[in-house]
Order: sequence, then C-alpha cells, then structure tokens
Amino acid sequence: MCLSFTRVSAQGEKFLSELNTILNDTFFTSCNAGIEVYNLSQKKPLFSRDRFKLMNPASNMKVITSIAGLVYLGKDYSFKTKIGYTGKIENSVLNGDVVIVGYGDPDFKMDSLNKCYDLLSAFGIKEIKGDILLDVSYKDSLFWGEGWMWDDDGAVTSPFMSALNIYGNTVKVTVSPVAGGGRPHVSVYPVTSYFEIVNSASMTNEGTDLRVWRDYLERTNKIFVKGKMSYGSPPSVYIFNVWQPEFYFATLLKEKLERGGIKVSGKARIIYGDYKMTQLYEFQHPYSKLINQLNKKSDNLYAEMVLLALGGISRNKNVSFADGKKYQDIIIKWAGKNPADYRLSDGSGVSRYNVVSASLLLALTNKIYETGGELFDIYYNSLPIAGVDGTLASRMKTGLCFNNLHAKTGTLSGVSSLTGYVRGKSGDMISFSIMMQNFPGSAAKARGFQDAICEIIAQNN
Repeated sequence: MCLSFTRVSAQGEKFLSELNTILNDTFFTSCNAGIEVYNLSQKKPLFSRDRFKLMNPASNMKVITSIAGLVYLGKDYSFKTKIGYTGKIENSVLNGDVVIVGYGDPDFKMDSLNKCYDLLSAFGIKEIKGDILLDVSYKDSLFWGEGWMWDDDGAVTSPFMSALNIYGNTVKVTVSPVAGGGRPHVSVYPVTSYFEIVNSASMTNEGTDLRVWRDYLERTNKIFVKGKMSYGSPPSVYIFNVWQPEFYFATLLKEKLERGGIKVSGKARIIYGDYKMTQLYEFQHPYSKLINQLNKKSDNLYAEMVLLALGGISRNKNVSFADGKKYQDIIIKWAGKNPADYRLSDGSGVSRYNVVSASLLLALTNKIYETGGELFDIYYNSLPIAGVDGTLASRMKTGLCFNNLHAKTGTLSGVSSLTGYVRGKSGDMISFSIMMQNFPGSAAKARGFQDAICEIIAQNN
C-alpha cells in the first residue's frame, strides 16, 4: 500500500483510518484495488493504494475516449450523415438512386429517418426507379473492437458497427400473451421485415419460461422465441444487437418510403468509389450533446464512434479504430503519462485486453479539470450524477455524495471501476479513481465499497 499525503491532522487520521478499515475487509484479500484521491482545490494528494497497478477499466475506458474527443475533435464537432440522389427527377419519378453516405453517426434515429422521407416527398417523388445506395467507405470493414468476445454477441453492449448506424444498431422484441391458446404475439420495434421471427412458444396456465434470442451463432437476423408464456403475465421485452446495420438502415428507409407512398423499385447496395450525387441534406449531431449518452448511459456504440471520428482526423476513407487509438495515446501524453505503460484496445471498455491504472485515469480527470472552461463543463456535466441519473441513478441516494458526485462507472464480469469528482464537506473539489478487479459473482459488493469510500472522501476531505 502506498499513501500519499504531506501532514496528517486529526481529521486526516480519521480519513485514513476509515479508508483502511474498508480496505482491510476480507473482500480485498483476493480482489485487487487501485485507488487514488486528489484535492483539486488545494492541489494536493490525499490517498493512494496500488495506483500504478494495471487493471481492466471496463467502461472507465470512456474517460479516456470522451476526453480525447473533446480535446481533439473539439466542442463544435458534429457527426454527420448525408442523403442525396443520382440521376434526374421527372414527372414524380426519380430515374436514379437514393444515396446515403455514412460517417459513423451513432445518433441517427427514427426521427432522422422520417426526415429522409420528408426530403424526398417534398420533391413530389412517387417512385424511385433505382436502388438505395449505401456509401460506407468512410469506415473499414471491422465491425467489432479488438478483444471483444464471441459470446457477447446478441447483447446490445456489443453492437455491430458501421459507417451507417441506426437506432443504436439494436432491435426491441416484445412477446405478449394472447387469449385462447396458440402462440404468444411477437412484435419488433422499429417495425420492419428485416427480421425473421421463428416463434415456437406456447401459451400456458402455468408460469412463464421464455427463451428469446437473435441467431448470433450463424450471424443472421432470425429471432427465435421458445418456451411457454402464462396467460396472466405482462409482455416480456428483449433488446438485441443487429447484424449488418447498414442494410438494417436501408431496409427501414425503404419501408418508410413505401409506407408513405413512394415506391422503390430497386434494392440496397453498398457502393465504393466515385459517383455523382445531388445532395439533399446533411444530418448533424453535435458531440457536445452526444457525450451525455456516451457517459451517462455508458453507450458503447457512441464511444466507439468517437474513437472512429478521432481516426477520421488523419484520413477520410477506410478509417479504422487503430487510427483513433493514436489519439488515445496523444491524450495520455497530454495528461503527462507514457502510452507505452498501458494497453488500449477499444474506445468503450468492452475489450478484455485493456489495461490502465487508477493513476492514469486520475491524471486525465485532473487535466481536464485544470483545462477548465467549456470543455470541462461539457465533460463534467456528461458524467452520471450519484442518485440522480445515468448509471449512478440508483447509487448513493443519501449522504453527501447524493446529487453531488459526478463519476464514470465501469463494469465487466469481475471488474468494477468509478472515476470522477465530488465536492467535499469543506467545498473543495476532490477527484478520485477507484478500480477493482478479480472478484466472483455480482459487482454489487464492489460498488458498495466504492460508494462507502466516496462518502468518506466527501465527509473527510
């Protein structure tokens, strides 16, 4: 154990005693813990334990990625998607193709899809003789991050990624009971024919025992529903990732157009290379707002698309996550650390290959605070608030940390981390990074210790 402090007052002794009492719990006999605490207002270290030990950060990787995005993309950066057409519009017919150009926007949702319909409808188009062309040349062909695990497929936390993303590259499946026997009703949102539903479930007077999954083993978009559903049970809702999100995008667009009375004769095609397009609109979604979804909701797709956007600083075609990682290294240097001391494999923390330290996370947390101004405000406000919102909504709902502590959470099996800020009882701003790794079962116990440590920090700074 390494403790960093200059002079121990009576209050300081109480602070250290309370922290050490927690860390002497038998939980930490096998669980590794790296911790560092710093008083930003007084510019002095308060406590550290194994702060240089390398551990998996889980979603605390988003501390690195989101700060890099603010510093190197800038507060005014926007993710974009373009829509246009080839050919000519004559007598309510587009003799050409609709073109969608993707640049890795993670925030393209159904309202933007409705806007696509409105744009084409405004020209009086009733028929599109050509195809829906998908320009995904901005991004390379790798759809997952380095070190993502095959058995995470199907989960929304492991989204397939593309230059064209829509609805988070997810689908919501609802299974509802029906009266009179037969099979329960299965619906998907967004409403689409992109998924094949294989429903062999049955209704029963006994308890509900459903099994619902997307066919991840064969990498198809078949949705299987098996088991039994009770007549009196409420609807069951499941959310899955979607294979080939760019074709999901095209299918949803085509179905939207046709429901609105615009016939589409062709099919969806991926295109590369040069083409002539008349641009209708450029969708823009600013990073300064998307960072809230990234950090508060710990959205992995958003984090990976920020990493991709960082890679787009140095090239505009076939951008890879490896291109973005160069800027993760640069931000580590910006914080006064050596990138060679760590391993970064993705932007979100899904990868099991990532290893960083509490010291690195605290250095970045302190550096963005010292930078101040709008960049810090955007970052600080994007973090979950204890007991209020995001991934901390149900934690620390009493005590000094409530509606005070702003921090990024991180969770994988056997991993739990928390890095951020809390105002101490004196009014001082305190930064902290707590990393815990190698424990069995649920992360609830690790989180309980983190919450207790944070309350001690706030009470005794």
